[in-house]
Amino acid sequence: MPAIADIALALGLGAAGAAHGAASGRLVPLFARHEPGPDDDTPPPPPACPHCGAPVPFVPWLPAVRVRGYARTGGCPACARRIPSSAATAAATALLFAAVGATQGAAGAAANPLWCTALLFFSAAGAVLAAIDVRVHRLPNAIVGPAYPAAVPLVLGAAVLERAARSPGPSALTGTDLLAAAYPLGGMAGLAALYWLLWFIHPGGMGWGDVKIAGLVGLYLGWAGPGAVVAGTVAAFAASAAYGIVLLALRRATRRTQIPFGPFMIGGALAVLLADVPAGTPL
Repeated sequence: MPAIADIALALGLGAAGAAHGAASGRLVPLFARHEPGPDDDTPPPPPACPHCGAPVPFVPWLPAVRVRGYARTGGCPACARRIPSSAATAAATALLFAAVGATQGAAGAAANPLWCTALLFFSAAGAVLAAIDVRVHRLPNAIVGPAYPAAVPLVLGAAVLERAARSPGPSALTGTDLLAAAYPLGGMAGLAALYWLLWFIHPGGMGWGDVKIAGLVGLYLGWAGPGAVVAGTVAAFAASAAYGIVLLALRRATRRTQIPFGPFMIGGALAVLLADVPAGTPL
């Protein structure tokens, strides 16, 4: 039976996730669909107001709009019309934050606060990216790019802290403890290489956005070990295939229908990490 502290943590994080998701959900309507032809090198359109089309600037290296009060009110800086938030993003973020609290527990969060923070960051960014991908089949650079410099130090620090906590003897970090950072980096490089290869072999079957976030997904799965990288990748492809089969059976899609894969990559990784699937982790 969960302790009161664990329940309080899950409920508190769930409430925080709902608030954060309501704010970050205002980013979802800013991105439009972009489907260039085979010989069209036109870049995707920048974030813009869905009402007037005016560009909405982002803070450099942060997945946030550079407009005061936008997260709270959603007011367009050009036409002042309110840009609505994505309710699905708010709900998903709340559920994921609560799941992080429930699976980590108060003791786990206190033992490795960096990993708990890293999971919350991935949940928040993943919910927004999944919502955008479902809506317009894009994983925009304005959110994917800033996610790396924020996630990498969190996950690497969490890996080193986890290894150090399990090491007997003095609490000072050793060379072996620092080597724990190699596993997330290996997962990031390995999964990015795999998805790049799939895209290179069959560009029509794999979006470039999926390649861009593969490193981020691999970074997190690599924290738990090579087995988690395999499990998360298999889960993404299996869930995507099952979803496609259901759509075909319901005649809601054909074999040529493009299915956004980003949500399955993110969801598969979070399922493995939050379920604590035994992954043969070297940590």
